[in-house]
Amino acid sequence: MLHPSAHLAAVATVCVLAATSVHSLASSGGFGAKKSITKSYTPDQSPTIQTLTSFLKSQGAKGVGNDASEIGIDENGVRGLYATKNFKKNQIICRVPSDCALALADPDAIVEPNAPEPTVVDGGVNFLKFYAQNAQARQVWAPYLDTLPTAGENFDPTPDFYEEGDIDALEFPRAVDGAKSRLDQIKKMSEVEDSMSMEELQFATWIVSSRSFNIKLSVPMPGEDEEDDDKEEAPTGAIKGNNPNDKSIRVLVPYLDMINHRSDANAFMDLIDPEKDEAWFAIRASRPIKEGKEISISYGSKGFSSVDMLLNYGFIPDKEMGRTGREGEGVDRRMLAKGGEGILGKDNWSTSLEDDLKALENATGNARQVLLFKTKLKSSYVD
Repeated sequence: MLHPSAHLAAVATVCVLAATSVHSLASSGGFGAKKSITKSYTPDQSPTIQTLTSFLKSQGAKGVGNDASEIGIDENGVRGLYATKNFKKNQIICRVPSDCALALADPDAIVEPNAPEPTVVDGGVNFLKFYAQNAQARQVWAPYLDTLPTAGENFDPTPDFYEEGDIDALEFPRAVDGAKSRLDQIKKMSEVEDSMSMEELQFATWIVSSRSFNIKLSVPMPGEDEEDDDKEEAPTGAIKGNNPNDKSIRVLVPYLDMINHRSDANAFMDLIDPEKDEAWFAIRASRPIKEGKEISISYGSKGFSSVDMLLNYGFIPDKEMGRTGREGEGVDRRMLAKGGEGILGKDNWSTSLEDDLKALENATGNARQVLLFKTKLKSSYVD
């Protein structure tokens, strides 16, 4: 069973749609009674979620399954993570042992000199080989694997699932080329791997792209002694040094991968004690969170544009992330102003913003996502 090594450190990336329905808890009433809490979700009490939380608790996870957080479903049927008590800024909401994380590559192989950085398609291949198609591992990880999305449920397709016409309709070269490049990689890899079809690998790649966390493996600098006790201690969850040779590894973290995206997220991923064997993947509050509210993190890095979000997660973000990860000087705006290869100029689209907004009124499915993408970018040009 592979899991992140003691040198993992978080590069947090992963999430949320606003909940709008209201479900009130019954109040017992009377003097000194606890006030009823307005919930914006229905707790997910399905057998698969109950089995997952029981499994994680048996492995030492904290704050999962109603202890401090719980999985819920909003009015639109979107699954997410919700607070079951109040949290202060920087307080840990929940944490999962690193032994419960599913590594999508061999950490020891990645840090070898001249070892190539694994692609997201490589991660898809390893997800199938290491877990989904490995009978023994499949049994061990069944409590988690059974909660993963299917093609018909909790699935936001990335553009490589679109029809060719819809991919071309994106128009923006960086998005069109990115989708076609991933599709080509999946096709070529499936021809090499006899144990998996192209459809299986494509969906596995989507699982990895949309749900995994990208973690840094700290590679010692030349002449650096890993066991040097005199080195300055790094902050919690940080990577020691500034080594350009550091590599990344993708990991799936059960329960935490159900957190939804929001550009103005109220929490973030943190790796506790990354230099120890007993490391933890934790979610911390970035500001106070009240009981009953949805917990969210920002997917991708602060430099992720709407192009990156669509290619990797299959949706258009509600707001752009600025330099601080919150709404401000948007990434899209900076990308378009900078220009360069793969960037479409304001006057080079085949339709106007007004045309797209009108077409959006009746659009559905992938065609709607295409129009949302185009209107988002066209609204971000600097006059």
